[in-house]
Amino acid sequence: MTSRLEEIRKLLFQQKKVTVDALSKQFGVSTVTIRKDLEHLEQEGIAQRIYGGALLAENALPPALAHADDRVRAALAVRACAEIRDGDSIFLGSGQTCCYLARLLDRFHNLSVVTNNITALSDLLRSDARVYLLGGEVTSTDAHTLFSSPENPTTFTNSIFVSKAFTSISGIDLQAGLTVHSIVSTHIYRSLPSLTRSWYLMADSTKFGKIAMYSVAELRAVQYLITDALPEAYRGVLPETSVLLTEAG
Repeated sequence: MTSRLEEIRKLLFQQKKVTVDALSKQFGVSTVTIRKDLEHLEQEGIAQRIYGGALLAENALPPALAHADDRVRAALAVRACAEIRDGDSIFLGSGQTCCYLARLLDRFHNLSVVTNNITALSDLLRSDARVYLLGGEVTSTDAHTLFSSPENPTTFTNSIFVSKAFTSISGIDLQAGLTVHSIVSTHIYRSLPSLTRSWYLMADSTKFGKIAMYSVAELRAVQYLITDALPEAYRGVLPETSVLLTEAG
């Protein structure tokens, strides 16, 4: 049942609508079983049942996020929103925290959003923002979210500048700096200092002291750090005015 539910979730996000009869034939189970599956997904907040099937719920999270009891990431995204103003041009990075932030951007008007976050696209397109998706190789580092990254970042950094950039990170270390798991990700991160004057890094407290495979920047390259808790050892590295703390409730 878990595998079937997961497949129906994916279909809902891809097609926005499913029918009981089609799912019954696809999975070789009764229509009664499919109706129970859709009832389960409705309780999760993924589906909105209609006659003969279901629609993707208006405020549904991507499957990876729908199952996460992730108050910390959500709190980081809410804190990041406080730094955004109507009319801003922003870069939105990849990963689940950035997906949370994308869901909140419909409260703003006249935004221009440059992003490589493919998973966040459906939420971004629900806002009135002008959305620019970067091309390049598509991959995932968490088995949940997809992103793209060009091998030659100068193809866009030479012609694009945004007022603010919001990203997450795989690891933060005093010696190694900012690190990521995928070499594909390095192209974007290393270009950020020339892409924006204000880089906002959203990182929960578990990221401190972690080192991923690829180094992308020194910690001082970031203008603002949004976190739920800052270890004492890092307090002297960033100016106090650069650390934006939030509480995850």
